[in-house]
Amino acid sequence: MELFRALGALLDGPCGENRLIGHLLELGPVPDEPTHNDIFLFQLYPYASAFLGADGHMGGEARDRVAGFWRALGTTPPEDPDHLRALLGGYAWLVDAQQRGNGKTTQACRDARHAFLWEHLLSWVLPFLTKLRQIAPPFYREWADTLEALLFSESARLGPPTRRPLALREAKPVPDPRETDGDSFFNALLSPVRSGLVLTRADLARAARDLGLGLRVGERAYILRSMMSQGPRATLDWLGREARDWEHLHDRSGVTAPEVADFWTQRATATGRLLSDLSADASDAVNHDSNHDTRADTRADTRADTHNG
Repeated sequence: MELFRALGALLDGPCGENRLIGHLLELGPVPDEPTHNDIFLFQLYPYASAFLGADGHMGGEARDRVAGFWRALGTTPPEDPDHLRALLGGYAWLVDAQQRGNGKTTQACRDARHAFLWEHLLSWVLPFLTKLRQIAPPFYREWADTLEALLFSESARLGPPTRRPLALREAKPVPDPRETDGDSFFNALLSPVRSGLVLTRADLARAARDLGLGLRVGERAYILRSMMSQGPRATLDWLGREARDWEHLHDRSGVTAPEVADFWTQRATATGRLLSDLSADASDAVNHDSNHDTRADTRADTRADTHNG
């Protein structure tokens, strides 16, 4: 299980030891520190809570859930319990414990290993790896492929879960902004487990550029709100296309973990439907305003003609 630890260590950046690990794993040249930092500190956060949290932020209940797992095993949680490096190292520790155990101890470790794999890794890592392949240089794409193959091997060895991971069962979908406040809507869109989408700052910058909208500097929710204020229908249509793309991307990951991939696919599908409805409403509103303005102009012209006559 040293491969789990080695892959986790590579998330720390291009230090000398990691360059050696990358070479031994034949992943290619390790990217420089600015590239590493842009990916993992600014664009795509390697934390379970960033994917499973209700608002797409790190910490909170999603992080506490991982820490609670360690406490249940009688172990002190690491400093960042939901960071992917800690999770990969923790999984390797459970495998080692199972191999060292005997009888009931071995079975208990296997059960814990099975729960850890599905609850705290496969529940969110596949969408993370999918997005990483989209935005990262070849080294991290190879890293993602290696980790996914390893997780596939583990899921085949340990078997499927008896039910969906708790974080997926409890996650609420994106709320309809016509029935709630805008903040709840934007925060849910940026929560992968609620929307089925993984939207980075780079994605939003691409959207603003493609749609000809001004890009405001700030948190993703602020950027998204600004785009909506400038071009509501265009922004909703762009988000709808993203949802359809993610629907297909989640489908492909079903080979590795069909038990969770169907959840992510369904989330993206539901979000796409909501966005389509909102776009239609935005279009109707524009047409209504346009017709209202046309009628107003016609009445004004009629009054002017009558007056002149």
